[in-house]
Amino acid sequence: MLENFTQFQKIEDGDNKMRRLANPPASGRELASFLPLVSIIITNYNYGRFLREALDSVFAQTYPHIECIIVDDASTDDSDIVLESIRHHEPHVRIISHKDNAGQTTAFRTGLVASSGEYVVFLDADDMLLPTFVETHVFIHLSLRVAVGFTSSDMFQSVNGRIVRSSWTTLSDYVASGRGLRKERLRRIDVAAGDLWPFEHAPLDDVESRVHFVDPFSSEDWVYAPTSGNCFRRDALRLFLGDGPLMDLRFHGDTYLNKGVRLLNGAALIDAPLAIYRIHGGNGFASHAELWGVHSAAPFKAFRAEYFAWRAVVDRLIDHADELAERLGAGRYVGALVCLQKSYVDHPDFQQFESLARYIEKRLETRADSIRACLGSEAFDHLSTSVKHRRKRRVQAKRRAPRPWIRPFAEFFLTAGRSMSLTAMTKIGDQLWHF
Repeated sequence: MLENFTQFQKIEDGDNKMRRLANPPASGRELASFLPLVSIIITNYNYGRFLREALDSVFAQTYPHIECIIVDDASTDDSDIVLESIRHHEPHVRIISHKDNAGQTTAFRTGLVASSGEYVVFLDADDMLLPTFVETHVFIHLSLRVAVGFTSSDMFQSVNGRIVRSSWTTLSDYVASGRGLRKERLRRIDVAAGDLWPFEHAPLDDVESRVHFVDPFSSEDWVYAPTSGNCFRRDALRLFLGDGPLMDLRFHGDTYLNKGVRLLNGAALIDAPLAIYRIHGGNGFASHAELWGVHSAAPFKAFRAEYFAWRAVVDRLIDHADELAERLGAGRYVGALVCLQKSYVDHPDFQQFESLARYIEKRLETRADSIRACLGSEAFDHLSTSVKHRRKRRVQAKRRAPRPWIRPFAEFFLTAGRSMSLTAMTKIGDQLWHF
């Protein structure tokens, strides 16, 4: 893969020389220095064999303002040898090593605390960024009329060092449906402030048709790329990785962050593959490239990741109600919890897990006094009443005997939705099943 990437980089470098301004005016140089700093945080656990290539992909970025931090989560392979080489040859790269293995989410926070960038990218050590990754994400962020919590770009999928897939199904399906296309929300930074943007051409000439919004409080589930395809606003990350103890969420930290940040701040999808997701048999989620929308994660494993990520979002909202209610406002805070309970559909095959609606209600009961003090009695009573009312309706719906003519429709939508990874169709099936 490294040889292939080096050849690709040479081609890109030649193209970049054409795209960059050969002799930008002095004022252009001065203005470009005001562009945001992007922190790329490489999280590593026993991926020493891939770490060097991940780092080289950071060095190959065309964007001028980048800092790189590596967080090693107590690896037991040869990562220490690779890290020592990096310390010797690239002293500008900051390396932080955990004494004990703490999990992905804690590694994210360690890197965030150590970083300074206004935008943050978490790069799994077994993945790679294409040279224009950061340039494109920053271009989109600065071209948005309505700021979002993060941007998510499509990814290549590679096996044995060769690319076999050029998109991630859930993101691609959302884009193909035309949902979230809001051209009026874009004002290209290269047009609005040409002296500021240090490149001769935009990274995507047809950017207006490549960006799809996912609004806060929407019912969308997972329509994003995995960890390495996302670029977060630092302010949005602080809401979920700020002070206080972190939840016991060792894996699927990207699920937690993407779901939580989208819920409160929205997201924008970029219809272009800008990173490489390497499938090597030891991935936390996928063990083979997608085939007709089917990935290799077992349904139970995928459900657990989603369920516990949502619970972690609930915990964050409840345990940090004072901070979040102050920053978001009481109305938006209440809306987030109500939206969580409204949009989440419990899986009919995994009823051993406590209903998320019930979990929200129980957590509210345990923190009732402190949350009432944050929101005020009227807002808290509205929240409590809404949560209890919705859970009661769901319980009643489950107790009702299913209507014979509905069950075949439910089975059709559930089967088709799961086989093709179509979230909207699966949710329709879930709702019909509980009708």
